[in-house]
Amino acid sequence: FRLKHLFLCGSLVFHVGDEWQEFFYPQLKPWVHYVPVQQDLSNVRELLQFVKENDAVAQEIAERGKDFILRHLRMEDVSCYWERLLTEFSRLLAYKPSRKSSYKQIIQKPNRTEL
Repeated sequence: FRLKHLFLCGSLVFHVGDEWQEFFYPQLKPWVHYVPVQQDLSNVRELLQFVKENDAVAQEIAERGKDFILRHLRMEDVSCYWERLLTEFSRLLAYKPSRKSSYKQIIQKPNRTEL
């Protein structure tokens, strides 16, 4: 999750476009969690000037972005998402999948401090 790590740095995130979507992107709000940048970058100078003149606003946005990730993108949240996604996907299958006997199941307990 590239965007997640940008938020965790605690810096203000400038986000360009919406070509690539990760499952948590729809919950992120422009000007609440990040600064939206036009796809063609035509508003970059204006945005940089704005945050330069409004340091407190920029800091609040950065803090809300980091806080969102810390509260909603914990390892258990990601695991829950994948479990729900795969459960829904399995309902669409027209056959019952089976595990090949040569496959090994890998189980790793998530580290509680892992983000």
